[in-house]
Amino acid sequence: MDKYRSKQVFTNGSSSCSSTWKSIAREVHALKAQGVDLLSHCRIRVGNGNRTSFWTDLWVGDIALCHLFPRAFALEYVKNATVADKINGSLQDSFRRNPRGGIEEYQDMNGDGTFSVKDIRQVLDEFFLPKTEIATRWVKYVPIKLNVFAWMVSLDRLPTRSNLVHRNVSVPSLLCPICLNATEDISHVLFSCPLSVDVFRLICSWWDLTWTPLGSYLDWLTWFKSVWLNVKLKGVLEGVFYVSWWYIWSYMNKLMFGDHTPRKDVIFDDIVTFSFNWCHSRCRISFS
Repeated sequence: MDKYRSKQVFTNGSSSCSSTWKSIAREVHALKAQGVDLLSHCRIRVGNGNRTSFWTDLWVGDIALCHLFPRAFALEYVKNATVADKINGSLQDSFRRNPRGGIEEYQDMNGDGTFSVKDIRQVLDEFFLPKTEIATRWVKYVPIKLNVFAWMVSLDRLPTRSNLVHRNVSVPSLLCPICLNATEDISHVLFSCPLSVDVFRLICSWWDLTWTPLGSYLDWLTWFKSVWLNVKLKGVLEGVFYVSWWYIWSYMNKLMFGDHTPRKDVIFDDIVTFSFNWCHSRCRISFS
């Protein structure tokens, strides 16, 4: 079989071989035309390498080296060099010139082959950071801590009782400590709890907006995007909501962990006061 392979019996049907092998070659080609490639299951046993072409035979991998490394093959003087020829000498002995460069590894993260810390960071961020379809929002009219708090609200990362239970933390009760009527999760505490509903109504009345019942952060975001205000005023309004969430959350924590019961009737007044102080110092807008 090996001696006939060297005469390319199965590739060109050479007339120098016997009629039996010519018949076999014809059948092999006929089967390949029908989708059955018998030669794809044949592999070269290199042996001493004297009868195996280094560049054109499939002796390593599934692609001939002449196709895998076309630029190196273009430098080759002896196109029919055997494996033995190359192994016994230097790979570049028969090259027209020495290959340029020498770097065999490169980074393919950005497509240009150059290393960048930014590319590494992006790969790690995509793998480890939580993925969300909601873009991060940032309001410049309120302190950083409120923006971070609102970001955690959007991702449902606040330590509500429902989230603590999901992390196998033992809690005495799942009920909201404000109303004692529903499970304490972020959607209830900040959007559907009676206290949150009252605060939202007062903000809408203050800003002359139509009140709409909300059930979650996504409901609020959809409603907020529908509000028609100029860009600056809308940014201030978003900051006011961030302040309201902060004070509702603080009120609940004081109710659970404080030395005395906090006053519910001053929550909205505090929201207005601190919204004025924070926003006015950053954007010079007066509240009326």
